Amino acid sequence: MQNRILASIISAIAYICLNAAGAHAQKDVRRVPFAVAVDSVEWRDDLTRVYCRITGHPHTSGRIDAVAMDIPGARGSHVASDIDGVDFRRYFQWEDDGVIVLEIDFPPAGGKPSDYSLKFTTVNGDVETWFKTR
Repeated sequence: MQNRILASIISAIAYICLNAAGAHAQKDVRRVPFAVAVDSVEWRDDLTRVYCRITGHPHTSGRIDAVAMDIPGARGSHVASDIDGVDFRRYFQWEDDGVIVLEIDFPPAGGKPSDYSLKFTTVNGDVETWFKTR
């Protein structure tokens, strides 16, 4: 009788420990959906086009619902009108290297600012990164 109770207690503790470890590992993967690196920006009169790369966890899925460019001062925030490389509000798969190349179109920014941020709205949280122009 005592052996069965002891075995039940050990099994319950092992079950709790294994589930907690698995949940922690999954949470770490989703904490930061991806990193953003801007390759170049075209500050044109008709639109602003951002060429960038996002790097995520290979063999997982992601989704980008919207992207906004925030320019300090009177210029404010601009919402992306188009994205190439993935589709807005549709899941995509990270391949072996975990890198996806994007082209994102925004309304014209009215000139080249000294700094700006990109804010990606995703199902796993927002990703916001500030950049300085050269």
